[in-house]
Amino acid sequence: MEHNQIIGEGSTAQVMIFSPTEVVKLFHDHISDDLVEHEYTINKIILRSGLPVPEVRWSKPISGKRALIYRRVEGTTLTSLLSSQPKKTLHHLKRMAALQVSVHDKKLSTLPSQFGVLKQKIMSVKELNENDKKRIIKELEELPLGKCICHGDFHPDNILITKDETVIIDWCDATSGNPMADLARTLLILRYGGLKDRTSFLNFITILYVRKFLAMYYRKSYTRHYQFSSKALNRWMIPIAAARLSENLPDIEKKLLLSFISKKSKGS
Repeated sequence: MEHNQIIGEGSTAQVMIFSPTEVVKLFHDHISDDLVEHEYTINKIILRSGLPVPEVRWSKPISGKRALIYRRVEGTTLTSLLSSQPKKTLHHLKRMAALQVSVHDKKLSTLPSQFGVLKQKIMSVKELNENDKKRIIKELEELPLGKCICHGDFHPDNILITKDETVIIDWCDATSGNPMADLARTLLILRYGGLKDRTSFLNFITILYVRKFLAMYYRKSYTRHYQFSSKALNRWMIPIAAARLSENLPDIEKKLLLSFISKKSKGS
């Protein structure tokens, strides 16, 4: 591997430069073989859709670790651009919304069922009691299914901007389902994702206000390409927030999501 240079790291793997044209995703020891194989299969399926995604080339152990090799994409994450170009924030969000619509324009029935994935996640949440889980799953069962490609984790850190193209990465949570569910998750991440509680109360409240405005702007930008009713989207917010609680999130984000679920439940 080229100088063992780490270019990204998450809860499941490290991404390192493998060659001038390839990167390797080295999975942590707690990740199962089935999950690695699942990601490989999903990426192969998505690649055939024609969407702008990095090609997954092969899967085999490297240095004793499970690994996937991808085509190397020389780009900057949208998160970095939002940070370095604050004056262009609205422009970047508008561009991101159009990109998500282009994903939802495509259909693939060979992907996992969105409903099945969400139900499994909600059932595994420790912060909700059994009655809450049953109520939320009942709400989920009443929502319309879909056959659109849904990324499952569409946010600025999973979008790479290059000189020639915009590439969407990290497709391991992709499903076939309703685009409103995918949009709802993106909006929740824009509002609450990656927040830090080690700041002053005033700063925290200001950040929450700005995040809420940006999420509203993103939602409006999405509707320029795909029309839907507020009611159709709002019905997805509680199940999606509940499913997100199953993930390894910071305590502050979990508290905000639980508060969001509580307020939405009372409102409905």
